Amino acid sequence: MIDNARNWFAGLSQREKVLVGIAGLLLVGLVGYYGIARPMFGAMTAAEKGYADAVEQQARIDAKVAALQQPADGTVVKFSGAIDTFVGQSAGETGIAVASVTPQSDSRVNMVVESAKPTALFGWLARIEREGIAVESLSVDPAGNGTISATLTLRSN
Repeated sequence: MIDNARNWFAGLSQREKVLVGIAGLLLVGLVGYYGIARPMFGAMTAAEKGYADAVEQQARIDAKVAALQQPADGTVVKFSGAIDTFVGQSAGETGIAVASVTPQSDSRVNMVVESAKPTALFGWLARIEREGIAVESLSVDPAGNGTISATLTLRSN
């Protein structure tokens, strides 16, 4: 069968060989794009969306668990340590991309969030408020892809 294809190709004129070569290159390009590249990009996009959804769901679960672990009498459990360290660490654990945490005093800190899902950010804020940190000021802007960026001033009670 390969010999038949070689004989057929050898019997073609130079112009026909060039056209068959171009058609072969186009076929390889189409198979490469629709058979390899496009499915790979689709899988990567689906994986990124799945990860973002998982981070958002984890933030919701963490907020619900923290609410269930609060004392029934409504007393606030105060965090221990420096406010800047606590805020930066707890935000990172929640999956919030923190750009900077700048301490203003022992009980006050400014924080810039590069990007976060709204449910993750506000769930985290609710959780740290239950731990004794109040939000003094909050500025939220859309960051694209369903995320937001924020500038916060937080203080310990």
